[in-house]
Amino acid sequence: MRILVTGGCGKLGAWVARELAASNSDHEVTVLDAQIRNPMDGVRYVAADIISLHEVVSAARDMDVVVHLAAVPRPDMASELQTFTTNAVGTFIVHEAAYLCGVGRVVSSSSVAVLGWTYRNRDFDLDYVPVDEDHPVHPQGAYALSKLVGEGIARSYTERSGMVTIVLRPNWIAEPEQLVRVAEQGGRAATAYDTFTYIDVRDLADAFRLAVETPLKGHHLLYTNADDSIISEPLVDAFRRVAPSVAQLDGIEDLATLISNERAKQTLGWVPQHSWRRMNRTGRTHGIIP
Repeated sequence: MRILVTGGCGKLGAWVARELAASNSDHEVTVLDAQIRNPMDGVRYVAADIISLHEVVSAARDMDVVVHLAAVPRPDMASELQTFTTNAVGTFIVHEAAYLCGVGRVVSSSSVAVLGWTYRNRDFDLDYVPVDEDHPVHPQGAYALSKLVGEGIARSYTERSGMVTIVLRPNWIAEPEQLVRVAEQGGRAATAYDTFTYIDVRDLADAFRLAVETPLKGHHLLYTNADDSIISEPLVDAFRRVAPSVAQLDGIEDLATLISNERAKQTLGWVPQHSWRRMNRTGRTHGIIP
């Protein structure tokens, strides 16, 4: 399978490119990035601008799948205008290039920020827990809005052409050494209104690989977070302090994590393997996640 990974030199992109290249000897992986950094053996690299339709079309020719990860990854890295332009217009260009080149599948990354709790200006109450893909979203700011627009772009290309589009909604993407530090600290402190969700980058890379390889039709939107929260205490105890209205929702006392990843598990056959609660100093996870 010929796979183009945009943003394949970034934090997530490098792990996804590595996972795809290592998982199947029949995969031919090409990375498109504005700046080529730390190239891997067996992976082809193309320097290109994600905002240039011509350059993306040139890279997408003869590809079977495009994995779109190129983006401004946080709102504090660029202006609101640059963030929205790079993320929303870039996502349109990638899907349009895939359409023009006859690519049958595009897998892209959204963000839990579309829910509205991350990078927010004001608080709001959830409708129900656990949160799933059908829960209303309240994006605040250019970053979250650009990700929500990207989801709509993906869906529109499925409607337009039958292209298979899969959008993953990760949250805090943690590399192994970051989770080792969390484990050493005994978890994050629950001091603010948050979802307390996270994902080990290795599990997320596996989810992207499965989104590439799993036989699917249509459009799919999937939350991809770990099975546990990033805090050590029960969620109901944390929310009684930082968000009492959430603590009162039916079922929260039984929750291991505020956001359900069940649809990703059912759609992709994906099971996250890593937890900070079972991590040693080498970044390996042992035992069963509670």
